Amino acid sequence: MPYIQCDLEVGLTDEEKVALIQRMTEITHKAIGSAHGHINVVLREHPASNIGEAGVAGRALTSRRNEARAVIADKAA
Repeated sequence: MPYIQCDLEVGLTDEEKVALIQRMTEITHKAIGSAHGHINVVLREHPASNIGEAGVAGRALTSRRNEARAVIADKAA
């Protein structure tokens, strides 16, 4: 029974989380043949300041993406 933990930056929408869980489940199923119903996925969200990448902390990639989306939405409105 696979148990997948995914640590990520806060900021995904509920719809994006659902899609991520579905894709992780499907990829795991295809990779190891485990039944969909036996695959568990847990998303653990952290503030950007608690995440480092390549020695750089707080890159806030999801936050910046969301800010860019907000600017585009404001311009369209």
